[in-house]
Amino acid sequence: MKLKEVRSAIDMIRDASAADLIIVSVFLLPILLGSWSIFLNSLSYFDQRNDWKFVVMVVIAIIYVLGLISMKWWDPPDEKLKRARLHVKNRLEQRKGNRASYRAIREELNEGYTDDFLKKLIDRNPETFRTVQVKRGGQNLPGITLVEDELADTQSIT
Repeated sequence: MKLKEVRSAIDMIRDASAADLIIVSVFLLPILLGSWSIFLNSLSYFDQRNDWKFVVMVVIAIIYVLGLISMKWWDPPDEKLKRARLHVKNRLEQRKGNRASYRAIREELNEGYTDDFLKKLIDRNPETFRTVQVKRGGQNLPGITLVEDELADTQSIT
């Protein structure tokens, strides 16, 4: 399995609701434990130790649940910035002028994107975004815009 596929699976788990994860686990966990049970039955060590088999199965179930919880709620800051970069870039490409205020980004994409988070996003992706002042209702609001690719512009001229 490639790293990209693993990250995709983790993103699916993060995006799933808790109810969806519980429903899937009700069906998936018995299959997982059944596979481990077959494996443990094949080991001669557990022939005389059935109580140890049960303990191993409980530990596997606990590891499964803890793994789901950690994938669901543990989100490294770099991964959050990568996803935000894609979300913001796609949204700005759809907007006229390729710009939006921080407030509009929060309203349209994610209320959790604070001004500091969006500034960090711009700072980490200077080849994609830059800051702008967006005029709305007679006032200037801090905003974000896409950086035009200067290389593409020079190639289109020649």
